[in-house]
Amino acid sequence: MNAAGQRRLTPILAVGAALLAALVVSLLLGVGRGVHWDAPGTPEPLPAVRPVQLPPTSPLARFAEVWGRPLFMTDRKPAAVADAGDASGNIGDLELTGIIVTPGLRMALLRDRSKDTTVRVKEGASLADSHWVLASLSARSAFFENGGERRELTLKVAAPDAPTKGQQPGMPPAAPAAPPRMQPGGMTIQRQGGSGMTGPALPSPAPAATRQAPPRQDDDALQRARIEALKQAVQKRRMEQQQRQQQALDSQ
Repeated sequence: MNAAGQRRLTPILAVGAALLAALVVSLLLGVGRGVHWDAPGTPEPLPAVRPVQLPPTSPLARFAEVWGRPLFMTDRKPAAVADAGDASGNIGDLELTGIIVTPGLRMALLRDRSKDTTVRVKEGASLADSHWVLASLSARSAFFENGGERRELTLKVAAPDAPTKGQQPGMPPAAPAAPPRMQPGGMTIQRQGGSGMTGPALPSPAPAATRQAPPRQDDDALQRARIEALKQAVQKRRMEQQQRQQQALDSQ
């Protein structure tokens, strides 16, 4: 900063310093000591609480048909589960309801039938109030160990449908046969099934009931009459539009 700039800045700094000095002197003389907060006021009373009448709950038996006839089952019957009555595969009233296996978490979800609560156990941890330790997990099983004893809890899954007649176990059901296709000339082509052939079979004449009868002369005359009536209606509408346009020009 040059000398001229310093000379212009000096009065401004002097005025600022004088104002700050006056402020300090006023505070020392007691300016502002009489300022105080107002006394706390009495809060307004809350409105009276009105009792809320909740609707009555429906009894559980009213929804028995929901699980008695499942909507997403083809036969509308409950899924059958395998019930192993062996005590060696149980741990008290606990049953396995879910398994979580992720790169950072391995956990088993159990349900306590006596308390109707959910118990979560991580792999390597022990059950609460018990010495059973979750040793390992698989896709559908959880293995617990207690000293030298080992027990396995498995997920209860729906029993598979019984194979139909002529279907091998483990194979998907055969697709339904495609309906015969009608070809020009009253001929049908039907695919062969069961032998693995995918080519069409030899054409066979269609039944007499499925053959298309030739159009009658009465139908042709009726069709021509409809077309003629449609043409006349279009021409009449065009003439009316031209007349309205002509009347609008004449009125101007």
